[in-house]
Amino acid sequence: MKKTVSTLAVIAMFSLPQAAVALDSGFDAMSQSGNHQFYVWCTGKDDYTAAQSGDNAKAAQLALAAKSGKNCWPVWQGLEN
Repeated sequence: MKKTVSTLAVIAMFSLPQAAVALDSGFDAMSQSGNHQFYVWCTGKDDYTAAQSGDNAKAAQLALAAKSGKNCWPVWQGLEN
């Protein structure tokens, strides 16, 4: 059992950094145009992830917020590469 848990922990440790490579979440990326990735927090329905293109993160966030409705708010995760 300990060996299985240890193996799973090692696999998770190596796979998590690989998932983060696909997004540029640096401060400078917020001011770049492109396809921005968001985690959309909602009340009264399930949260979800979504991508929105925009001139910068704020413009993309506002466009996605308008689409998402008044009970949801997108939280910026990064710029898709």
